[in-house]
Amino acid sequence: MQNTGIEIRLATRVDLPAVIEVAILAYETFAPLNTREDLDIFYRDYYTLSKLEEELSQPETALYLVLSSGEVLGFAQLRKSSEVRETLGDSTVELQRLYIHPRHQGKGLGSMLMETALRYTESKGAAWLWLGVWEKNVKAQAFYTKWGFERFGEHIFVVGHDPQLDWLLKRKV
Repeated sequence: MQNTGIEIRLATRVDLPAVIEVAILAYETFAPLNTREDLDIFYRDYYTLSKLEEELSQPETALYLVLSSGEVLGFAQLRKSSEVRETLGDSTVELQRLYIHPRHQGKGLGSMLMETALRYTESKGAAWLWLGVWEKNVKAQAFYTKWGFERFGEHIFVVGHDPQLDWLLKRKV
């Protein structure tokens, strides 16, 4: 990698507490747009050690970390999902999560993880990489647009008790 001292590797179970910490810190940037109760429920439902261990054990799931001196700065989680089969067919990989610790955003780490996600998708022989991004996450939308993603649909993603609209984005690999 071009960034000195930066490493990208697959996560192990030992890394999951740090992944949870980064995910919650990154998601907290949306605290003003959510209630504390909804965020607490969301973290309990999606970011517990047992939940991430279960996800990591799935055969078609990969969790990549970007690290510096052993510190997890961000991560990307990819998986096989049938959600968009009717629209894109079976040849897809979902970029389920891409989070960078707020202190390390804007340093090219997201781009490093995106390159990794695209290589992973290609290695699986998939034609499409797709993702869902919250309609209010303008910063992430700009990042994905820069990477050639286009909107092709939407779905509801529930945060706590709040049904939120995610835009579905796709990119041909």
